[in-house]
Amino acid sequence: GSDLAKQPFGETATSANRFGAQASLRLSSQIHLGGWFGYVDAEAEDDNGAVEEGDNAEILTWSANLSFLDFGKEGAVLSFAGGVPPKATDIDGADEDDDTSYLIEAQYKFPISKNITITPGAYVIFNPNHDDDNDTIWVGAIRTTFRF
Repeated sequence: GSDLAKQPFGETATSANRFGAQASLRLSSQIHLGGWFGYVDAEAEDDNGAVEEGDNAEILTWSANLSFLDFGKEGAVLSFAGGVPPKATDIDGADEDDDTSYLIEAQYKFPISKNITITPGAYVIFNPNHDDDNDTIWVGAIRTTFRF
């Protein structure tokens, strides 16, 4: 998420109520759909410069995913996900994140044996730090999992 979402009032002491919901739906024996949503209601606990005690900030985040089980091979999973990292949508007395970052991910977990899987994947972040002046970030990864 953005720096504003991490510390909406800078170094000022802050409390927060955090709420979340998630859901997962098995569309068929091989297709799963899921997602989650998070909301934070933060409050400044002290006066500090332009920040006044009692100032509020709202922070939102969400993600959705779609997975295909046994895709190409028994035990393999092809997954796609996308969402918005934590974003400050409203801050009393300050600017909030004007733009919106989007994260999109794809991965394919492929079993090599009963105890070893290889998962190549990639993700892209558009408008990193909720700033459309920032360049898009592309990342590729290969994860190997050993089970003992």
